[in-house]
Amino acid sequence: MYKLKLALMVLLVCSLCIFYGCKGDSQSDTDTTTTAAAMTDDSGAYAKVNDVSISIDDFEQFAKAKRASQSEANFSDKDIIDEMIATELLRQEAVKQGIADRTDIIEKIKRQASQILINTLMTEKFAKLSFADEELKAEYDRLLSLSDTSEFKARHILLQTEDDAKAVIVELNGGADFVALAKQKSQGPSAPNGGDLGWFKADTMVPPFATALQVMEKDSYSTTPVQTRFGWHVILLEDKRTPEQPAFEDVKQDLQRNLTQTTIESYVVELQNSSTIVHPENYEGTDR
Repeated sequence: MYKLKLALMVLLVCSLCIFYGCKGDSQSDTDTTTTAAAMTDDSGAYAKVNDVSISIDDFEQFAKAKRASQSEANFSDKDIIDEMIATELLRQEAVKQGIADRTDIIEKIKRQASQILINTLMTEKFAKLSFADEELKAEYDRLLSLSDTSEFKARHILLQTEDDAKAVIVELNGGADFVALAKQKSQGPSAPNGGDLGWFKADTMVPPFATALQVMEKDSYSTTPVQTRFGWHVILLEDKRTPEQPAFEDVKQDLQRNLTQTTIESYVVELQNSSTIVHPENYEGTDR
């Protein structure tokens, strides 16, 4: 009996392992009628599956991609043409069963075709995009100027009313210990730890709390209560630091990606500005 044994292979969007069973001893490859001869025929076909030809160009392109994607494997020409034949057999069977005519499949094919077109456009237009060191350094300086990397170490006493918070401030002005008051009076989860919040960046806190920290001096407490959605806070700023920033040379690749992304976004905006676009909310009768 003829035998065609195939290794694990990727068919479009899923992995499929295909084995054709056999009886008896192994037979030579020339006994497999569905396997192409190692040369093209008079029509230029390298292999044929029913009435569909696989050209030598088809084979060479598939083989090149296959070997590049799995360079650790040692695929023979026969391994590769067997996989191509199996793929074509399955494609033909899917068409025979009417799968290609189903609306859901047609839509999936359209989406995949669109993605292939987009990927090709983006690759051809931007894959070789490169920026000079001067441009990268300018982006590096810009990002540093925009980012507040300061970190704070603080404690707080959380109370439900402004009057309660003012009363705590009066006690602090009189020399009371902040940690002791936090343990005794704070209604926040950090109370058992004396209101300790550890080290954090200001932007991880709610805006009023972060704003208050920005104007405070080290080892000082807020002299007026700070209101947030959680209640009223009395804050003690214990320390402040600015972590060392990564060196320019260490982030050049990230900067290259950032500038490339910015360029792509600008390209999309140009396309939008030169096109007629109607958003869903502009259609009459829409519920959006």
